Amino acid sequence: MRFLLYILIITMMMVSCQIKDDNAPSPDEAFIKYYGELTSYEASDIEIVYNATGEVPESLIVFGTVTTERGDDDYFILQTDLVGNVLASTSFGLSDTLDLDDDGLADDWTGDGVADRFRADEIAGQIQHIPGLGYAIIGSSAINISALGVSDWKWLSYGFVDEALQPITTLGDTLLFDLAQNNAGELLDIVGNDIITLPVGEGVLLVGGEEFGAGGSIHFDNFYTKISLSDGVVFNQIQGISGAGEDDLLVRAFEKSNGNLVMIGNSNTPSLLGENGGNNGTNVFYLETDPNGTPVNSAAYGLADPANSIVFNEEVNDVIKTTSGFSIVGTSSTSQNQQFAFIMNLSNGGTYLNSNSHDSSAFTVDIESAPLETIGEGVTQAIDNDLILLGQYLSFVDNNLSRGNEGLFTKFDQASNPVEGEESFFGLSDGDDTIIDAVTLPDGKIVAVANVDFGGGVKLISIIKLNADGSLD
Repeated sequence: MRFLLYILIITMMMVSCQIKDDNAPSPDEAFIKYYGELTSYEASDIEIVYNATGEVPESLIVFGTVTTERGDDDYFILQTDLVGNVLASTSFGLSDTLDLDDDGLADDWTGDGVADRFRADEIAGQIQHIPGLGYAIIGSSAINISALGVSDWKWLSYGFVDEALQPITTLGDTLLFDLAQNNAGELLDIVGNDIITLPVGEGVLLVGGEEFGAGGSIHFDNFYTKISLSDGVVFNQIQGISGAGEDDLLVRAFEKSNGNLVMIGNSNTPSLLGENGGNNGTNVFYLETDPNGTPVNSAAYGLADPANSIVFNEEVNDVIKTTSGFSIVGTSSTSQNQQFAFIMNLSNGGTYLNSNSHDSSAFTVDIESAPLETIGEGVTQAIDNDLILLGQYLSFVDNNLSRGNEGLFTKFDQASNPVEGEESFFGLSDGDDTIIDAVTLPDGKIVAVANVDFGGGVKLISIIKLNADGSLD
């Protein structure tokens, strides 16, 4: 069954608290600023907003979530100028009724004789600017209703806001893709990770994952759909491996100059590199389709252990397009219960070029016996074409210095080799701090977005503007 959704969009202009670091350089050079109020904010994406010709950067846009006074998480969008001054901000959440017993009536789970509405916890994915229209957003909406036995049921959510950050209700009328139960009555998830705009008149492409199966064999398959803003769904495709634990999940999407679509994520598809004798766990997955969504090429690649004794399971978190192809970052979870950020480069046609995992040898005294574990969250390409990996150090330790989880900033060359002396950490002394993503301005300056834990349930978004060499000096 499928549910007919009636969406309530609650929009609220946020008054953001902007905190300056008085010891930082002048804003046109570099800065660290914090945004939010006394609640929890988490960024998931940062983009540059260009002028109508696409040549001059005008502002920065950050997409994420905010915890409301009700305790649920809403989508949050923040726009600043290039020196970090707030231009606008907004938040909105999704609400609806359910008909889980399929009787044609909205469920009354409080027993008061009145149909009840849920409020979802939004999980932000990506945001993309559409010149002349506004912004397209995508994410997932998690539903929890204990009275109905509904726990963390995820729906893909997408939509549009105008240049003033106000929701556009005439486009993408239903902001949610609802998901039916399977034949066993189990609730299945569909998650949204990325949205890209296609040439004028062709609409948008959404990518993520959709659950299938029943009982112990439920698994995610790759999900991608093309939607015309005037005519609705153009195609809706599923691709993946069936079977329990065989999860396939698309994370980022791109359009080639010939109209073909490239989508990259992770899959249990065996790696073409054949590491560990074929026992290579979850791998980076490359999928290319024609403009109609029909697959024309696919490949999977993983990281290798020289001794063939450790299995690396790759989870992709971000991908960027470069002149040579695609640069991918994420986290490898090993069969020895460790986590390390990784970087991988593929050609424009999806051929493996190189890769490396990152144990942060720049820090800790005895890296051989106690490597510093890391998480890979984002990537940008510097003006010198080096690649900058952003993420997190887990339980950061450097000689006698012990801190919490710290934000990670490090450089790799195009062959995935770490650049000596180009590694640093960011965050407060305690707490859970992460650098999520970054963009590179035309002048070479790098602007990163981070989530900073102030303790007591308060997290703020931080925008960090760095010089071209990655410094604040």
